[in-house]
Amino acid sequence: MPEFDQTLAVITALVAGDRWLSADAAAAHLGMFNPKGEINRRGFLERVACRPSFPVPLVIGNEKKWKKSEVDQWAEDERKINRAA
Repeated sequence: MPEFDQTLAVITALVAGDRWLSADAAAAHLGMFNPKGEINRRGFLERVACRPSFPVPLVIGNEKKWKKSEVDQWAEDERKINRAA
């Protein structure tokens, strides 16, 4: 995403009151925990974030952030697809 588009996305999200989720926060938000009850960051990055249907992250330095509203919409779309199958 070009730098101008990223800046615009951040400003738009802030105005709308949206939040940005780190990989750990997104994994927790989606309920991805390992058997010990720890956040499954690696599982999120390797099995969810890499899907073509998952929202494109905003990259800030070396860190990726996902807009919470987009993650919520993706999760809802996935639930609908799974129910229909």
